[in-house]
Amino acid sequence: MAAAIAALCAPAAQAADMNGIANAAVVRPNTLIKTDDLDFGTLISGTTGGTATINPVTDARTTSGGVTPVGTAARRAVFQGTGGILLITVSGSTSVTLTRAGGGAPTMTASLVRAASTSGGGIALLGGTLLPSGVQTYYIGGTLTVPANQPAGDYSGTFTLTVNYL
Repeated sequence: MAAAIAALCAPAAQAADMNGIANAAVVRPNTLIKTDDLDFGTLISGTTGGTATINPVTDARTTSGGVTPVGTAARRAVFQGTGGILLITVSGSTSVTLTRAGGGAPTMTASLVRAASTSGGGIALLGGTLLPSGVQTYYIGGTLTVPANQPAGDYSGTFTLTVNYL
């Protein structure tokens, strides 16, 4: 009888629900989509200027001079495209100017570096052309020049990647 009383007094089972998100991108031939933005992450500007660099091939961040990285939220930009019969030409911005949200501060400039890979494998730095093979992935990294004592704030700017499918 004691077991029956214990079973009646046991707490009721509970369930917890949590929603997830499912995403997909469907592209047509000869298209280009952005899947990630270039992000130099959080940085501390010291009493001397310096740089923060995102490697487009390895996605690694390095800093120099008076710049100190904080956290790990830095990443290269990633674009994906499909198409091309004979070859693909790649061009676009070679630099980007970052302006502080709300203004009132000096801007910063980043020089950009492009790299690419295809679904066939391999990564190559891009000088201009790439032989098509399935899906092409384009990586954008660069070096951000951070002046000494740069005012705190959120900085952003836009750049362009142009892919011509021939």
